[in-house]
Amino acid sequence: MSGRRLAAAVAVAAVPLAVLAPATGARADQTPGEVEPGGYSVSVQVHFSGNAAPGGGEGGGSTISVNLHPVCWWEPATGNYQDAAAMLDWYDGVTGGVQSPGIFDQYGTRQVWEDAAAREAAGQDLSWYKAYCKDPRDYVDYGLGAEDYGDDNPIAGENDNWSIFLYRAFGAGAPVPAPMVTPEELAEAARDNLQIPDPDIERNPKVRDTDDATLVGLPTFFWVTDPEAVGGEAGERFIRAEVVGAADPVWAEVTATTGGLNLDWPGGHKLCPPEVALREYAPGLDEDGACTVEFTRASTGYPGGYPVQASTAWAAEWVGSDGGGGDLAPLANEITELIPVAEVQNVVEP
Repeated sequence: MSGRRLAAAVAVAAVPLAVLAPATGARADQTPGEVEPGGYSVSVQVHFSGNAAPGGGEGGGSTISVNLHPVCWWEPATGNYQDAAAMLDWYDGVTGGVQSPGIFDQYGTRQVWEDAAAREAAGQDLSWYKAYCKDPRDYVDYGLGAEDYGDDNPIAGENDNWSIFLYRAFGAGAPVPAPMVTPEELAEAARDNLQIPDPDIERNPKVRDTDDATLVGLPTFFWVTDPEAVGGEAGERFIRAEVVGAADPVWAEVTATTGGLNLDWPGGHKLCPPEVALREYAPGLDEDGACTVEFTRASTGYPGGYPVQASTAWAAEWVGSDGGGGDLAPLANEITELIPVAEVQNVVEP
């Protein structure tokens, strides 16, 4: 069937809908998506786990709604679809009793509509949904097509002009299949939800009666207050995202790695690897194994002290359930702390 014939069939099908009974009690557990600059998007339930997941911890995690761009999805059918018996009459009128691949690709098999009418007659509350796929060949992976059509499956064909619209009646409270998204799309969502603490820092020394200043010419020890700010000694953070309710598991795992803690101040820079940035000051600690900075001048002229920027830069890569993977856009966290630096005045007796 050509794209022109399909368009004509849709036009004929639209006429009887206007005379059906008004809609009653439509479900509200899945709402239509939106067309955004990046394309059609819909809210998808995604479970995040891993040490960088929202909700935290290796054994923790959370399930949240994320707006994604699906390749296939179910959407509440527009029009008055609540009367299943009337819809069966409409189906018979449009198809003329013909059960062929050309009919199936537009409306599905009669059995779908007949079963819905029987369920409604038995007192079940139904709402009609329509399946959409951006590429018709994705209908099979979405769990539609082969089961309905047997050996004569137009969806599995090579004709790029197929325009397929499959309807289903779901009962109140019955789960609507989750939208189908690619692991790469899911990986982007995982990256966007990856939790990396800010690199808050502590330091030593802090000289009393000088606004906790450090001293010119002496090593100042720095360390991060939260080990996860630099990914622990391994310098890694990990998150896994999986679509809830997908017919087949769809997941993506993202690993972010950092070279450590960057310290920047007027006239200076230092990078401390993760295992070094974790070492808190203790008496006798060798400065060669710690994250130390030696300021050469007092912070005179900088109200409140030198602005010291503490930052972490993260590379991110992903792998997915389809065997794909690659690099994602890098991430970065930073804070700025004012650190006063004072000179020690020595008085020499004659």
